Amino acid sequence: MADKIGVGIIGTGRRGYSLALEIANMHGETGLEVAALCNRTRSRMEETRSALLAEYTKKGISPSINLYENHQALVNDPQVDLVLIFTPQYAHKEPAVYALNSGKKVLLDKPMAASFQDARAIYDAEKASGNTLNIGFTRRYEKTWTKLYEIVQAGIIGKVRMMQVRDVVPYHIYFHTWHRRMEWSGGVIGDKASHFFDVFNWFAGGYPEKISAFGGQSVYLPDPEAPARCAECDRDCPYRIGHKKKEDRQDAMSDQSDSRASEKEVIKRFDNCVYLPGADIDDHGIVNISYPGGIKASLFWSVFGPDADDQETFELVGDKGRIILTRHTGHIDIISEYGKKHEALDERETHFGSSHFGADRRLLSELENFYLGKAPVVSGREGLEAVRMVEATHRSASSGGKLVMLKDVN
Repeated sequence: MADKIGVGIIGTGRRGYSLALEIANMHGETGLEVAALCNRTRSRMEETRSALLAEYTKKGISPSINLYENHQALVNDPQVDLVLIFTPQYAHKEPAVYALNSGKKVLLDKPMAASFQDARAIYDAEKASGNTLNIGFTRRYEKTWTKLYEIVQAGIIGKVRMMQVRDVVPYHIYFHTWHRRMEWSGGVIGDKASHFFDVFNWFAGGYPEKISAFGGQSVYLPDPEAPARCAECDRDCPYRIGHKKKEDRQDAMSDQSDSRASEKEVIKRFDNCVYLPGADIDDHGIVNISYPGGIKASLFWSVFGPDADDQETFELVGDKGRIILTRHTGHIDIISEYGKKHEALDERETHFGSSHFGADRRLLSELENFYLGKAPVVSGREGLEAVRMVEATHRSASSGGKLVMLKDVN
């Protein structure tokens, strides 16, 4: 384990908050230690620092954690060795480019940016600076997915011919928060499906040639008479988000902080009515993808499905068998030898119940290795190609399914 590695976190919303606490929780297992925080709302930084100090106190230490209201000051802090960027997607470019140019190691949360233009600018900065970027696609760190990759690489189902992700999740949260606008988040395809595009590229061993997609809004349709936010609503609605104390919240997608309750701007609130006009993102869609060499992939997704153990599955079909991974149970079902053999694996690990099914702990362990010079698990190029697929998907869906060549997205 390395000596202390000072971590600076830009963006202390839900994701930044949870990773910060995981770093503190893993004190002694890695050399990472939170040294600085940056957020546009000071109260949110203060809440995160208080939670961190409480966790560190349990470990018997009292680190100094500096607070900054601009990313330049955090990056320039001499205590910061490693920069983690967890701002909303629309605010990725400036801190990412600045941090890359500083020479300090950088982890950028997925997707790389809300737009392909911003992602390209970040990638260009990476190449110009010679400073390798690490992209935070969590499925690359989940034990179930890495085990599946090992199985596929071993040739148990032969050569992969087809891949499919089915993602039916109750994420109405996308319509409550800043995710509801394409320019801010890149839509559900940008924020959520970029994970799957990276997985497809990972297992295909390359990047696609063409994409066709359909999508739209079917459930969260705009209502001119909708209240602005849940706090102002008395409707009997299954999608309401209440302002309960954070220790009483059960929804893992709920905000960690109470500070947003007083926000007035749509972009800053976490309880906008899901029917509030102005959301221009899709709530469902189908994406078909073709790779060189003949591999085909498809994504079937919606954010209005019920909560279920099989809400996310990944299936691969090879010329000798097939495999299905069920993310929420940690199970992998393998049919091989042309159907003669069936094996069921339970790949849940000790920390399967923690954030992202244990992936965040593995991510932090790999971040230490990344800081020490190991290649990133997901490179800037891989992050860029996932955003390229997001852009191609949006172009196709907006044109009624027109085929889009990836070479034309530049």
